[in-house]
Amino acid sequence: MDLSMASLVDSTRIEKILLAKKVGQFLATEQADVERRTVENVARVLAQDISEQVRSVLAFELRRCSRLSRDLAQKIATDIEQVSGPFLQATQIFSDDAFEALIPELEDAVRVWIARRDDLSEQVIQALVKVGREPSVAALLRNDRLELPEAACGTVIDRFASNRRLMDHMGARKDLPLSIAERIIEKVSDHFRLVLVEHYYLEDDVAADLAGSSGYEVMWQQVCDATTSQIHAFVTDLRVNRRLTHQTVVEMAKRGSMKFLESALALQTGQTVDSIKRVLTLDDTPAFVRLMKRADVPDDLAPKYLGLVKAHNKAT
Repeated sequence: MDLSMASLVDSTRIEKILLAKKVGQFLATEQADVERRTVENVARVLAQDISEQVRSVLAFELRRCSRLSRDLAQKIATDIEQVSGPFLQATQIFSDDAFEALIPELEDAVRVWIARRDDLSEQVIQALVKVGREPSVAALLRNDRLELPEAACGTVIDRFASNRRLMDHMGARKDLPLSIAERIIEKVSDHFRLVLVEHYYLEDDVAADLAGSSGYEVMWQQVCDATTSQIHAFVTDLRVNRRLTHQTVVEMAKRGSMKFLESALALQTGQTVDSIKRVLTLDDTPAFVRLMKRADVPDDLAPKYLGLVKAHNKAT
């Protein structure tokens, strides 16, 4: 291809991209039926263009359409990921039944885009977890704008019980039915066992059996002989990696590390360790209550904090 021919091809593609943008914007607004049908015919041609850029621009603009012919919507939805993904993440064209029928036909990379939506019905969620592979199911589990139905969670466990990554994604959620939390607690990593125990208020003996003997003991071996600065660095690292929980603080303090508790409260409230120590003298009881609230200590764990602090003060 000579230079002049290449320039012509580039010029034609640019003109088509501009046309695709105008067509999409036109169809995204209310128009007379006759004009809409004419422009949709142009859109059908553009939706089959050899240029991915042309098809992507058209699909991106059409994602806002409230009305679109079924064949055109289907053509875009089953295109390559770069074209169909952004369209399927936003479009309101498809009913739940249409989405359910469409999902098995898609590549899993495209299902990921659907899994990121914040308006999925229980029917569509179930369709995703029935046929989705790890990437799309992981995207769904990480989507905290959705509440996952118990049946869908059960399907994920049935299909992926041995997949620690997906079980950890599920264990990180805050909206699981208790029955689901109990099903996965032996399938997640040590850290998420602790998260599940704390968030879903499992009984203390369950916590000890499922988490204390493993995760807490491993952590205690790193803390028991550490210096004050080493403990503070360790607690800081836990917080940065979102692994610092109030149940962990209580367990480390029960084993004898008040420095762990002091550092944790300091980091959780933005105060200095010295100011935390002054409050923990319990000379000002209301100040201790305010500290617990500021640190977002759960109501059931606040008495345990108080008991540990009292015992420490009495011993010293």
